[in-house]
Amino acid sequence: MLEQFIVIIIGIFISIEIFTYFIISNVNNKFQWLIMKKDEFPNLSEKGLKKFFEHGYDSELGWIRKPNTLHSEIGKNGQTKWTVNSKGFRTNPEYDNLESKISCYGDSFVFCRQVNDNETWEYYLSQLQNTNVLNLGVGNYGIDQALIRMKREYSKNKTPVVVLAVVPETICRIVSVWKHYYEYGNTFGFKPRFIIKNEKLELIKNQIDSRSKFFEYKKYLNIIQKNDFFYKKKFQKEKINFPYSLSILKNFRRNLSIIYWVLKIQRDERLEKKDLQKKWNLMKIIMKINLKWRVKLYQNQKITALLKKIIEEYVTFSQENQFKPVFLLLPQKDDIIFIKNNYHFYKEFVEDLSQINGLNIIDITDEILKESNLDDLYSDNNNYGGHFSSEGNKKISLLINQKLSSLKII
Repeated sequence: MLEQFIVIIIGIFISIEIFTYFIISNVNNKFQWLIMKKDEFPNLSEKGLKKFFEHGYDSELGWIRKPNTLHSEIGKNGQTKWTVNSKGFRTNPEYDNLESKISCYGDSFVFCRQVNDNETWEYYLSQLQNTNVLNLGVGNYGIDQALIRMKREYSKNKTPVVVLAVVPETICRIVSVWKHYYEYGNTFGFKPRFIIKNEKLELIKNQIDSRSKFFEYKKYLNIIQKNDFFYKKKFQKEKINFPYSLSILKNFRRNLSIIYWVLKIQRDERLEKKDLQKKWNLMKIIMKINLKWRVKLYQNQKITALLKKIIEEYVTFSQENQFKPVFLLLPQKDDIIFIKNNYHFYKEFVEDLSQINGLNIIDITDEILKESNLDDLYSDNNNYGGHFSSEGNKKISLLINQKLSSLKII
């Protein structure tokens, strides 16, 4: 009797495991953010790599916008197009041939995705200053990569003012060396990072610093995992392992919400129903988790110390090269919404930066908080917001111009 009962229990467990595995595998194939054991060692697409090598790979920085490339994407008012000129800067129509008094390094909010070349805040600032404001922003860059690029390229593109601009999420990017461990599925995103050793910055170079290493990246995973903050703190904790029916309970609300929305969207697609709101409901789960991470990391003294050290190194570099350093913080829409509803999670950090001698700080957060309609400033009409819209970039350029003037930088 007992043996029969045990057999029945085992049979039920196996059935549940098979069913759960089938569901998880299906969702995993449709949505990269529900990860399984196989995502520890993802297969890198040869076709994707070929395109990446041609348009974006950089052995030192991980990736970059290469000269004479272009791309189109969707912005608030439909399709937009960006182009990179022969020097590797974003094209600045009407101003590319003028003298440059200001250069800008940073992430996609510097590059200004989802708008045309004549709708970036650098373009509008060029109009205000009658100069060619150089745009060296690169999507998904951390402030660490932006600084490394600046050190590499400033001597060829000297300007009296250099703006280093990032979104608050840069605090997550500076502790990452493989984007896949934080942004699951971003498998080509290997990068360098800094650590603090003996109270000084020490560079951990990009481990995948040649094209051939992409095809044998598993050899380098030990050092990558050792130096990537999110491997143990996020990736391992969110990964679903055998037994699947129990592992899925580790992050019960997250996992079941993802499964629910993926299956619902699949059903609608079979019924030929298109509902963009449901797709946003799915991504909203991920964006909310990512926001929680950056809020949390601004409370982490070790990581804020690293971010401050990187900014101090930027100031040291400015003194060595005799330009005026401007640190610019560009909040995403969900940063602003969180601050409005909760508290200003990076205000204390920005205040601490004022102790750095010689650093000019522009934080536009307080000005954006005054805006009654955030949708006008951002490209996507959801809580995440995408990037700044053309209207947003025009507003940003005015704020930057006013601040540069009040700081007597220009």
